[in-house]
Amino acid sequence: MGIKYNWQHPDWPKFTFSSDGLNKTIHDYTKISSNLQGQVAQLDQENKSEAYIYLMVEEAINTSEIEGENLNREEVRSSVARYLDLELSQPKGIFHKESGIASLLVDVRSNFNKDLTKEVICTWHQLLLTGQEDYCAKRGIKIGDYREGSVDIISGHGEYEGVVFEGPPGDSVEAEMAAFIEWYNMYTPLNDNEHYLAGPVRSAIAHMWFTSIHPFGDGNGRIARAISEHALFQDFEIPPLFSISTPINENRNDYYTMLAESSRINPSIDLTSWVNWFVEVAKNAQIDAKNKVDFILKKSVFWDKHKETKLNDRQYKVLSKFFEFGEEGLVKNGINSEKYQNMTGCSPATATRDLKSLVDKGMFEPSQSGGRSLRYFIKLVDAKPVFNISPKGNDKKLKEISLNKLADDIQRNIDFFQQPNSKLTKLADKYKEFADDDKELLETLDSLLSTLDNHS
Repeated sequence: MGIKYNWQHPDWPKFTFSSDGLNKTIHDYTKISSNLQGQVAQLDQENKSEAYIYLMVEEAINTSEIEGENLNREEVRSSVARYLDLELSQPKGIFHKESGIASLLVDVRSNFNKDLTKEVICTWHQLLLTGQEDYCAKRGIKIGDYREGSVDIISGHGEYEGVVFEGPPGDSVEAEMAAFIEWYNMYTPLNDNEHYLAGPVRSAIAHMWFTSIHPFGDGNGRIARAISEHALFQDFEIPPLFSISTPINENRNDYYTMLAESSRINPSIDLTSWVNWFVEVAKNAQIDAKNKVDFILKKSVFWDKHKETKLNDRQYKVLSKFFEFGEEGLVKNGINSEKYQNMTGCSPATATRDLKSLVDKGMFEPSQSGGRSLRYFIKLVDAKPVFNISPKGNDKKLKEISLNKLADDIQRNIDFFQQPNSKLTKLADKYKEFADDDKELLETLDSLLSTLDNHS
């Protein structure tokens, strides 16, 4: 058999990559993510829960769309809320795919501070495909266990259809996955050892490695992206807010092209292009999350302004729908009288009266065009953006919060380990980034680190 794919290379799986140009992107990623974590910590519980649901729905919708599956957004949201014990309503129909991806994503976040094992990965596969037993049986797909046969990745249609990738033989999957899991846990930031890879780099390699093995008969892409998020989450104290699949889905063609190029044989199994692309995606996922959390706070400000405004049940229902799925959908496209009638079941005359009332209350504003093309848009409260990417200028309070948290983490590390260690080095480096050459802050760090002498 000729060598065509990365797993057939004699150096497999000794991936290589060049770090040239990566440091700036990783630095930006770290700064944005720390900033966002500090901002989220200041949210009240209701908005924090809303933010987690919102970002998990985005991940579920986008990771499924990448595979060509369009899910019911409302049922995904309900499923996520139910699995988080934030909602008690039962589904109004059969939504196996929506429930499956929701339960998978909740479990990934529940286990972000644990090592990866075969049991964990297979449980995620089982959660993803629960309720799809008939579909899987017809195609010979094992649910919750590695495949035993061969697997081909097909692209194109009809006469243009062809195999773009072939996974390792079924009888080698168990050993291939054991090697992958061992590497993954060796480089986790949860362990204090000599090995360290920046979260986005580890996430990128894990994604490529897992998809190259292709251990399941179906669902490999969604499980790979779940593992990528798990790898990114492990850099944090609590599961952070972002969706890695959102920017991937926005650049789906590039994603598949990069995967294909990196999985085929080169003179070496070098992942430089893939890692650079993926690290940029991880940074963009943080920026996207920042924008979505901004919107949640706009919603909070809107309702606070109108807390004394009298609304009937129909108006409240429609306004709530505007905020349910972010700045896309109704917020972007507005609503007309016919849509209002469909959502509330009211008559045309009642819809016209309700919509005019919402304009008079300052909650809606009509479009410039009238007649049949007249649409109504929600009138959000003008305010300065709540979040900024970098802790500069008037973001002194945020910078202070981030530095105080890092100082607490450093002190806890010193008290626990009582000697220098790799985790302490990473915390100190992150503190220096935020200190930004501030002499007083750097003296505080030196003072903290000097307490190591008292433990020796």
